[in-house]
Amino acid sequence: MQKTLEYSRRIKISPATVELLAHERNKGKSLRQLGQMFGRSHEQVRRILAEHSLSRVKLLAESTVAVKLGYSVVWLVRLRKEGIINPVKPGGHWLYSEEQVRQIPSLITGMRRCERCGALRPPRYRRFCRECSQYRREHYYRSLSPEEKAKHRERSVAWRKANPERWEDISSRARKKSWAKVKKGGY
Repeated sequence: MQKTLEYSRRIKISPATVELLAHERNKGKSLRQLGQMFGRSHEQVRRILAEHSLSRVKLLAESTVAVKLGYSVVWLVRLRKEGIINPVKPGGHWLYSEEQVRQIPSLITGMRRCERCGALRPPRYRRFCRECSQYRREHYYRSLSPEEKAKHRERSVAWRKANPERWEDISSRARKKSWAKVKKGGY
C-alpha cells in the first residue's frame, strides 16, 4: 500500500500522483486541465505543486525560439507540420521546451540536405543543391527514378490518346527537324 502525504485542509495525495501532476504540468497542461484530470480544483493543484516546489520546465514561445536560434519561424512551422518536433499549445501559442530547442538546429540541418547527394543545400533551394538542381534541369528524364519514369510514360500515353491531332502535329515537326539535321550532316 502506498504511503499518502497529508497537506493542509486535508488534501491527501500519493507521491506518484504528485509526480504525475508535475509531469503533466511540464508538458504544458493548465492547472484547470490538471484539476479536471485528477478530480481536484485548480487551486488545490496549484497548492500541491507549490508545496513540493517541483522544478518546472521552462517553455519558450515559437517566435522567441526562432530569434534565439537565428532561424526563420518558417523552419519551426515545417518541423512541427511534418511531425518531427511536437511543441505544446496550451493557450493558443506554440511553446517549446529547452530540450526541444537544443534539438532544433540538428533537425533543421537534416532537413536542409540535398535529396540526391546529401550535401547541404543553399536556403533558396527546396530539395536539391545547386549542382543537382542544374543536372535535373539539363537532364530531367535521366534524373527520374524508375517509378517516376513509369508515371511519366503513363501520363504521356494518356495525353497522346486524348489529343491525337496535336500529337500528330508535334511528332511531324520533330521528324522534319531531325531530317533537316541529317541532311546537313548533323548526325
